[in-house]
Amino acid sequence: MACGRSNVRWGIYCCNFGVLMKILSFFKLVRFPNLVIVALTQYLLQYLVLVPALREAGLTPILDAFHFFLLVLTTVLIAAGGYLINDLLDYESDLINKPDSVFVNRVFPKKMVEAFYYTIFLVGFAIAWHLAVYVKKLVLVQLYPAAFLLLYFYSKKLKKIPLWGNVTVALFCAFVAGVVLFAERQNFAQMADEGGVVTVLFGGYLWFAFLSTLLREIVKDIEDMEGDARLGLQTLPLRFGENMAKKMGILVGVGLLLSLLVFVFWLWQRQEFLSAIFSLLVVTSLICYTLIILKKATTKADFSRVSFLSKMVMLSGLVLLLVCKFA
Repeated sequence: MACGRSNVRWGIYCCNFGVLMKILSFFKLVRFPNLVIVALTQYLLQYLVLVPALREAGLTPILDAFHFFLLVLTTVLIAAGGYLINDLLDYESDLINKPDSVFVNRVFPKKMVEAFYYTIFLVGFAIAWHLAVYVKKLVLVQLYPAAFLLLYFYSKKLKKIPLWGNVTVALFCAFVAGVVLFAERQNFAQMADEGGVVTVLFGGYLWFAFLSTLLREIVKDIEDMEGDARLGLQTLPLRFGENMAKKMGILVGVGLLLSLLVFVFWLWQRQEFLSAIFSLLVVTSLICYTLIILKKATTKADFSRVSFLSKMVMLSGLVLLLVCKFA
C-alpha cells in the first residue's frame, strides 16, 4: 500500500512538473520578458509623463486605470501574436540560427502554436472592440487586425527584403509608445504649455525606440546570416554584404547618439542636471561602447554580444524616463 501511495504521489509530482514546464515554455515562446517591457513602457509613459501633464492642465484622462490596462493588454497580445507567427513562419531558419530556442514541433506541435495564435487574436480583438465602444469610436477597432496583418506580412514578406523588415519592427516598437499618446489625442490637443514637454518626451522616446530597435534588428540580421542564406533570404547583410550592414548599423547608432545629445542639451536648458548627467554617463556611454564593439565584431558570438548590448540601450531609455521623473 505504501509503495502504491508513493507511486501515486510521484505520478502527481511528475504531472505537476510537466504542466509547469509547459507553462514556462509557453512564456519563452511568446518572449514574456519582452512583453513585460512593452507593458512597462506604456505604463511609464502614461503615469510618469502623460497623466501628470493632463492633471496640471486640469484635464481628466480619457481612459481610466482599468481601460488603460485593457489598452496595454491589447498591445501585449499583438506583440505575442507577432512572435508566434514569426516562429511559425521562420521554423526552418530558426533550426539553423538558434536551434536551442525552437519550440515549434519540439515542445508544442505546430497546430497547437497556431491555436495559440488565433486565440490571442480573438481575445485581443474582443478587447479592442470593447475599447472602441467605450470611447465611442468604433472605427478604431480596425487598428487591431491591421497591426496583426502588418506583423504577419512582416514575417511572411517584409523581413526578407533588405531593410524593410528592420524598419517595420522599429516602427512597431515606436508604435508601442505612440499608442499611449494616440489614446489621449483629444486631451493632448487641449494642453497648453504642458503639451510642449509631453511632445518632447514622447517624441524623443519614440525616436529613441525606433533607432535603437533598428540598430538591433540590423545586428540580428548579421548574426543570423548563416541560416538566412541557406533559405535564400535577402536580408541587408546578404544582399549588400556584412561590412555594408555593419556600416549601416553604425550609422543608425551615430544617429541615435546625436539625437540623445540634443535631448541632453534640452534637459540642461531646463536645468534638469541629474537627468542630463545620467544620459551622458549611462545611456550615451552605453551607445558608444555598443558601437565600438560593433565596429570590431567579426564572429557570430561578437554580433550576439552587440545584439545584447543594443537591447541594454533600449532598456536604458526606460530607465531614463524614471530618472527624468524622479531626479
